Amino acid sequence: MSAQVTRIFRFDASGCNGCDVEVLEATALVSLGELGIEIAERPDDANLLVVTGGANVKSKRELEIAYNAIQAPKTVVAVGSCAATMGIFKGGYAMAGPIDTIIPVDLYITGCPPRPQVILGALADALHLNVEGMEELLRTPQGFRGNPHVDQAKCVGCGACAHVCPADAIEIAGSGTKRRVRFMHKDCIFCGSCQDVCPSEAVELRAGRKEWFQTKEASLSEAYLAVRTCRLCGAAYTPDAQVAWALRRMGEKLSLDASDRGMVERSLGICMECRRKSIAEVREAKRILASLARGASA
Repeated sequence: MSAQVTRIFRFDASGCNGCDVEVLEATALVSLGELGIEIAERPDDANLLVVTGGANVKSKRELEIAYNAIQAPKTVVAVGSCAATMGIFKGGYAMAGPIDTIIPVDLYITGCPPRPQVILGALADALHLNVEGMEELLRTPQGFRGNPHVDQAKCVGCGACAHVCPADAIEIAGSGTKRRVRFMHKDCIFCGSCQDVCPSEAVELRAGRKEWFQTKEASLSEAYLAVRTCRLCGAAYTPDAQVAWALRRMGEKLSLDASDRGMVERSLGICMECRRKSIAEVREAKRILASLARGASA
């Protein structure tokens, strides 16, 4: 048992109540008294504030009042992607958050919603609680799909994942001859769209990544890919891995000899801007495709 009792007050800052359900479920998994935790009915009886939801214009002032009322040393835990970033409510006309723009936040628990085991694990870690003998209760449930893990060796930097992500949790950015694929787990809602759409099967939702952080920046994971330059203008335009993947896929469907492969790779070596300007290159690309199509149907 913890030597010092932690008294928790839960504050719903205008969310969908999904995280609230998981917080309540977490209290049913273990005996809170054994962990040295008690639930406070009033913020002035608590020293830890658990906040769910992204905060809107109505809840903002009430959140400030609750924070000012809790006892020192004040600790604030933001539970779920809405509390961290406003989640899918980001950009809503009534939103006033996220939480850390209103009050200080000491711990972010990611997820939409986070599992009750994660909530308990995060609190145990942050409060240095003794959870000996409770390891099985805190274990990831079998079959839980988890959050996105990116295999940099498989990623081709195509941007399909960022295009379909409903939470804007994925960012594709270019920097010279490097392309960065950034997963912002603070925003992630674990929907699995990135895994489903990835053409190279580089993204997999699975357990294993830590799901709570002291800063939002610590929740980032990134992959960097080398970008090739256009053979006509010299501008960086697409990742090498994407060209290699396209050639490999063509090789699986067609019997490409060295000459065919060389022609295709040469055609792929031009950026879209130059392709638009050069009719001769467009005609050459069409000729190559027509030739390969005839060979495939022969």
